[in-house]
Amino acid sequence: MTKRRSDAPLLETPLAGALRDPVAEPQLQRMWQNVKARRAAPRAPVRSAFVGAMAGVAATVAVMFTIQALRRPEAMHARPSAPVAAQPSPLAFGNGAPIRPATALPGNLASFSDGSHVEMSADTRLEPLVASATEVVLRLARGRTLFDITPGGPRRWTIEAGVASIEVVGTRFVVTRALDAVRVDVERGVVLVRGTTVPDGVARLEEGQSIDVHSAPPAGVSSATPGVANGRDARPAWRDSAAHGHYVEAYASLGSGGVGRETTHAASVEDLLALADVARLSGHAVEAVEPLQRILAEHASSQSAPLAAVTLGRVELSLGRPQNAAQALERALALRVPAGLEEDVYARLVEAYAKAKNTALAASAARAYRARFPAGRRLADVERWSPQ
Repeated sequence: MTKRRSDAPLLETPLAGALRDPVAEPQLQRMWQNVKARRAAPRAPVRSAFVGAMAGVAATVAVMFTIQALRRPEAMHARPSAPVAAQPSPLAFGNGAPIRPATALPGNLASFSDGSHVEMSADTRLEPLVASATEVVLRLARGRTLFDITPGGPRRWTIEAGVASIEVVGTRFVVTRALDAVRVDVERGVVLVRGTTVPDGVARLEEGQSIDVHSAPPAGVSSATPGVANGRDARPAWRDSAAHGHYVEAYASLGSGGVGRETTHAASVEDLLALADVARLSGHAVEAVEPLQRILAEHASSQSAPLAAVTLGRVELSLGRPQNAAQALERALALRVPAGLEEDVYARLVEAYAKAKNTALAASAARAYRARFPAGRRLADVERWSPQ
């Protein structure tokens, strides 16, 4: 028999050899038995398997589409952004006029867009240095100023007064600056007074408290004796003490009956206002009435007349004379008190009439207040004083 070469093609091999079954019969029987067993086993419905498979595919596709959508730039930009709070505008005057830095405030009264106001004595120079949306810095170059700062505002207020710096958020206080000293009197709220000669560099003042801050005298030069003119200033001794904020000493320099005597001879509104300050800030409020009344009687056209009327109303209220206080406050409104002071005057008018037991006029003043200041900061006080 011819032997096939190992590299010969399969078709050249005899068919009998090529088709010979390499599996033995017993092995083949076992294979068929396994096939029959598998066919006899229960099978999962084809439709159910198909539906399950398609559901899985659909879920996968949905997730893929969602991921792609979130990756798109427009989807990223479509997300809602948090609302941006409106920023407060720079501080302006009450009439909307802008505040020019390093320019002295005009007149004796100034009101601002946030409801704050200042009242300046005749010889005062007050200059704004910063008037932004978050900060206000004023320089008191000389004189006396009452600051009434609206509480809760967005701005931090600082008063620079030479040897002292006063920081406040919302309160009412008086700062008096002389050549070498500053006095701070707090009527309401809290202030921080800083200075190199302040004990520990800072003092915290609350309602009714005050502080005198002096500059250190030059080496070899003694400070001027309180109540005695220092040669650089020809003003009377009481005026010099008052300019330094030493009202008790100024009153002592005037002596018994001195306020009344000086009121008779005073030639200017400035002197009359100073006498009223000496009397009321030294604890002799009743003696402040005469100089204030003289201003209203003889200098009604002065820019200081509305301030004198307001001050007189407050003094009369403190003296327990509400009817006199109401008359002074009505006069202040007639003299067209600046807008920054109106709310306080209307509120005090309600208080005065209520304490005078004049319910009709108290109710009328309360209605006037509500009409002009429906959300005013003194509304709670007005409701408390107003007749029910």
